[in-house]
Amino acid sequence: MTITAVALDLDGTLLPRGGKQLSARAVAALRAVQSSGVRVILATGRAACAVPPGMLGAFAPDAAVYSGGALVLDREGRTLAARCLDDQQMYALVDWCEDYDYPLAFAYPEAYYAYVGYDRLAGFYPAGMLRDGEDQDRHLAGKPFAAQCAMPPEGAAGFEARHGHLGLRLIPFAPGRYDVCPPGADKAAGVRAALEALGLSPEGLAAAGDAENDRPMLALAALPVAVETAPEPVRAAARLTVPGPEREGVAALLERLAAGAENGTLVNFL
Repeated sequence: MTITAVALDLDGTLLPRGGKQLSARAVAALRAVQSSGVRVILATGRAACAVPPGMLGAFAPDAAVYSGGALVLDREGRTLAARCLDDQQMYALVDWCEDYDYPLAFAYPEAYYAYVGYDRLAGFYPAGMLRDGEDQDRHLAGKPFAAQCAMPPEGAAGFEARHGHLGLRLIPFAPGRYDVCPPGADKAAGVRAALEALGLSPEGLAAAGDAENDRPMLALAALPVAVETAPEPVRAAARLTVPGPEREGVAALLERLAAGAENGTLVNFL
């Protein structure tokens, strides 16, 4: 199997959950695999504003998939693909969250804007990442790529029962918290757009992740990799399981890949 690209989730895969910066080993491994000729695609549920350059240790991926696949940027920050929430989808979310008092924020390029429950969301986001959107007019200057909301599982089920026809996908990323992605936006679609821009195909793709929103990306990859702490359905979708970021499992995998590419040999991952 010849690997030509790797697509990597961030939180829980490369970066420990709650971490603020990649380890020196992870950054070195990313640089090594990129220098060996393998293209690196970051694929995260975070909005672009939530991945500052310092978080990656000044490492620059060849492409990046943000907001769970809704926004894809190239190395220079130019848009390769984008899907946004429309007015009907936005207003359905706002009405639902206002009715039940669920905090809700929309993801824009420069920040998250809290349309409902700013005070209750403020402690969840790093300083400067969340802005008070109580006037609910930021979308007049451009639609959001995704949303995040805090609600119990029955709230998410109720929203999908009432507004399922809108095609929005509520994906849990922490207890009681959901990413809300527009129809057709997932990590597989985002990674595919990045591969096409790079002139590559999924036949040479390795992908690593640890959460439910990584499953489409793993299904796309020729070599799907799961972190050992991932839920069982995610691990079942993988051909290889590695330790989590606290034990540098993906970094070790990248080191093996870089060494194989430099030696001109096929790395036996399986």
